[in-house]
Amino acid sequence: MEHMNSLQEREVTGSGLHALKRRIKAKWTSLVFVLIVLALIMIGPVLPPGIMSLMLEMMILSIFAMGYDICLGYTDQCSLGHSLFFGIGAYGIVLPVLHLNVGLWLAVLIALALTFAFAFLEGLISVRLSEAYFVIITAIFFFIFFLLALSMTWLTGGDDGLSVQIPPVDLGFATFSIYNRLVNFYFVLFFLVVTYIILTRIVNSPLGRVFISIRENQERARFLGYNVFRYKLAAFVLSALFAGLSGALYAIRLRYGNADFFSFTWSVNPIVWSLLGGMGTLIGPCIGVVIMSLFQYYVSAWWSQYLIIVGILIIIVLRVSPKGIVGYIKSKSEEALGGEG
Repeated sequence: MEHMNSLQEREVTGSGLHALKRRIKAKWTSLVFVLIVLALIMIGPVLPPGIMSLMLEMMILSIFAMGYDICLGYTDQCSLGHSLFFGIGAYGIVLPVLHLNVGLWLAVLIALALTFAFAFLEGLISVRLSEAYFVIITAIFFFIFFLLALSMTWLTGGDDGLSVQIPPVDLGFATFSIYNRLVNFYFVLFFLVVTYIILTRIVNSPLGRVFISIRENQERARFLGYNVFRYKLAAFVLSALFAGLSGALYAIRLRYGNADFFSFTWSVNPIVWSLLGGMGTLIGPCIGVVIMSLFQYYVSAWWSQYLIIVGILIIIVLRVSPKGIVGYIKSKSEEALGGEG
């Protein structure tokens, strides 16, 4: 009896320590995030044009990466068609501004509404499928829309694309031109912060725990009474919304949209970011974005086949840690904490 009580006390103590470690990690992550944001706010005015352009791209694609991780990293849905939502988000900005002369905030809402509608309709079909069938059907959807974007030049401009004059950012008390580099920088930073806060709250909520349980064992989650299809659909649509937001911001940055936004590249990139940085972490895919962007910006300048190096790097990272860079860091930190205990 005493032995049983001792085991129970150890289990309670262990779970308490585990919860304490989670809270400490969450606080440290939040603190690091706040410090990064404050650093970006302060260095924004002094960044050279080239570096600011690179930072803008990293921030925009980090929104895409974090959103995609909800689909792949938290519910184990490997979508090969997220370029569809990236392209819809881009044209959701370009077309209303070009033809309806709407303001910037309304254009962003239209882009998100269109992304939601297409993601929900596609999700109703694709989320019911599993594994390879899910990958194939999402790839088919993106390919159909890519071909449509190429052929419907009267609407999309095809390969030539459409240029657009982006309206100013209206804050009510003042308006700011998005053509000002600093305004553009802070505009994107605002959406990056909002994205991180929303997704962090979601993954740390009961909804996020259901996502994780589905990722770990769908059948067990279904046995516990969860409607797996609805939760996977919610994750798919949520992931698509942030892909659409990223596409919209990308079009705003370029003042331009073309059929290439629907291409295969924008479907593969988020998978590469997630594998490299670490799935199921939010911050991991962002690290993948930073690494890929640096390779594209600097290494491609002296060797056009830089993707070979990226491929070798991914193989090495996955060989050392299947959970990516962040997964490797986490495992080492847990080993250190375990050794101290």
